[in-house]
Amino acid sequence: MTARVAVAWNPSGSEVVSLENDALRVSLLPEAGGHIFELVDRAAERDLLWHNPRMSPRPAPYGAYFDDWWSGGWDEIFPSGDRGTLHGELLPYMGELWCVPWTTESWSDGDEAVILGSAFGTVAPARFERRLSLRGDEPILRARYRIENLDVRPLPFTWGIHPAFAVTPNHRIDLPARDMLVGVSSDPSMGAPGQTYRWPHLPDATLPSGARDMSRVRPREDAVFAGHWATDLQAGWVALTDSAAQRGIAIVFDPGVFKHAWLWQVYGGWRGHQHVALEPWTSHPQQLEDAVAAGRALELGVGGVLETEVAVVLHQGLQSVTAIEQRGGTILVR
Repeated sequence: MTARVAVAWNPSGSEVVSLENDALRVSLLPEAGGHIFELVDRAAERDLLWHNPRMSPRPAPYGAYFDDWWSGGWDEIFPSGDRGTLHGELLPYMGELWCVPWTTESWSDGDEAVILGSAFGTVAPARFERRLSLRGDEPILRARYRIENLDVRPLPFTWGIHPAFAVTPNHRIDLPARDMLVGVSSDPSMGAPGQTYRWPHLPDATLPSGARDMSRVRPREDAVFAGHWATDLQAGWVALTDSAAQRGIAIVFDPGVFKHAWLWQVYGGWRGHQHVALEPWTSHPQQLEDAVAAGRALELGVGGVLETEVAVVLHQGLQSVTAIEQRGGTILVR
C-alpha cells in the first residue's frame, strides 16, 4: 500500500483526517486543537497512544482546564506549559493550541501523504504550523513544524510535544540522559521534588539494591505518579519499548531546539490512569515566566520564524534502545 489520506466524520459530526500506509495509521481531529488520537502500529494492530477510558476527545472551550478535558493522545503545548502570562495576560493551563480549532489541508501523490495543520494563538500573536507526512511504507511519521511571531514585540515561549502512550510493566523507557530532576512526585519511591539523580537509577532505600530503575514501567496497582526532567540530553531522542513483544516507538528531534525531556509517569496514582508521556521540551521549567527567569525560554524576534523537524519511528526486534542514527533520510534505531 502506498501512503494515502482519508477524510471522514465521527459520530459526533467532527472531521477526522487520517494518514495511512502499511506500517502506520495516524488520525487527528482538527476541531479539537489538532489532537492526534490514533497512532497505530499496523503490523501489531496496536494503537500506541493512551486513551482516557472515561473520556472521548472533543473540542474544548478556550481556557478550559486541560486535565479535565484530556482524553489522552498527542497535543501541542505552546506558548507555556503550566499556567503562565504573556505581556500581562493569562494563558490557559497547557497553553492555547489544544483548545482552539485548527485548519487542515491534506493530499497524497502516492509516494507521500500529508496533513498540513495550522492554528493561531489567542493571547500569543503567533501562527503554529505542523506538517505530518508518511512516505511510501516507511514506519516513520514525520512532523515538520513552523512557528511565526506575528507581533510587533519579541515573543518569548516554551513549547512541548505531548504524546501519552499506553504502557504495561513490560515496557521500558530509554533516553540519552545523565542528570535527572524530579519535578513532581506522589510518593518517595518516585523521588522528592527537587531531587537530582543519574538516569536511570533513582536512590530508594526501601529496595535491596538501594536504587530504583526508572526506565522500568511499574504496575497500575502501585498507585504512584511523577514527572521527571531530563535536563541534559546527550542526543535528540526518547524511546519506549515493549520488551516482551520487542516492538516500540522512538521520537527523534533536534536537541538544539528541544534541549530537555519531561517524563510524565503515571502508574495508577493520578486519577487511576496508567500511561507514560515522553515529551520533548524546548525549556524547563514549562511555565513561561519561570523559564524566562531561568534564561531557558525561547524567543522569536519581530517577524521571527522557528522551523524544526521531528520523526516518530516504529522499531522491532529490540528489548531496549541504546542509540539512534540518522543517515540522510534514514533513521536507524539500535
